[in-house]
Amino acid sequence: MGRPSLVAIVGKLAIAGEQAGFTIEQMIQLLNAGLSVDDLVQLIAQRLDDMTRKSIAASRNSSRWIM
Repeated sequence: MGRPSLVAIVGKLAIAGEQAGFTIEQMIQLLNAGLSVDDLVQLIAQRLDDMTRKSIAASRNSSRWIM
């Protein structure tokens, strides 16, 4: 299997960014403002991690009893 194309990589980054709550425009603005691609990936990963932690915490706090 060959290396993924640049288009595929950018597409995956865009999808991950949107899942983390960024719009495509916001990600482009961050990059244009000087944020590196590595830093953008880290920012997206951190947001996704935070969202996962909040979701887990919320599910732990919810009652499993049905009345």
